[in-house]
Amino acid sequence: MALFDDVFNKSSVYQMLFFNIKAVLIYPTLDDLKTKNLQMFERWKYLSKVKYNCEINEVYEVKTLITNQSEAIQLIQNHVYEENAVMHPEFVRIVAISYATLYSENGVVKRHLKAIANEDEVMVIEQFMSLLDEISSDDAKSSPQIFSILCGHNIISYDLPLLIKRFIVNREKFQTNKQLPYLLKRALNIKPWESGIIDTVNVWKFNGFEYSPLMLIADFLGLKKKVDLETHSEVSKQYWTIIANEKSAEAIEFVSLQSATQTNIVVQLMNELRQI
Repeated sequence: MALFDDVFNKSSVYQMLFFNIKAVLIYPTLDDLKTKNLQMFERWKYLSKVKYNCEINEVYEVKTLITNQSEAIQLIQNHVYEENAVMHPEFVRIVAISYATLYSENGVVKRHLKAIANEDEVMVIEQFMSLLDEISSDDAKSSPQIFSILCGHNIISYDLPLLIKRFIVNREKFQTNKQLPYLLKRALNIKPWESGIIDTVNVWKFNGFEYSPLMLIADFLGLKKKVDLETHSEVSKQYWTIIANEKSAEAIEFVSLQSATQTNIVVQLMNELRQI
């Protein structure tokens, strides 16, 4: 089936696994990165120069009050790092993964939504991979054989590469299966316009070219949400601000709520589209 065959199919939502992943910077500032991981700092210097046109020479702790040009440059360098490094899996760790499935009860669509959130990235990834392994196994045994459809916002460009790369770097620490679940391997072979993986970034373009943030879509359609969605960089910055106040449980709860809210918005969006 083609992508929009699933989107407009009233029953396809029951075959979808909705998910979202939230990650934060491993080192919240450039000074931390340089102090604690010099090798990765050198790699960021290269990225900062060639991709973000920001050359890094000296790095000091960023001051709140800027008094000279050198301190202003430090502020810019750190801003470029905070805003952009969070988009690179090599510089972040996964803190929360939310997922949801839908089912029908007396003709009413119900949802099962859960979030896995912890400071321990290995635990978060391992639990989600175990879920994907279980779903892959059940799907393979189904008759006729029908595999679950992965669905989320920007999952092709962000969530899936992030999950797989963080899986690779952590896989030796896993207690259970150290192989990539079949659902993820299958997703890598699917073209963006084919069935099997639905990225609502592509769906909402309706064969156009304009990218729309999920918050714009949610407010445009009047979809329900507990909190406004923050950008990846804002999630990371707020997480580390809360951590600085020694409130780790609150920091995890904040990121978990951001992830669950995004998953819930995508669920609502797909439920709307299947009815047109």
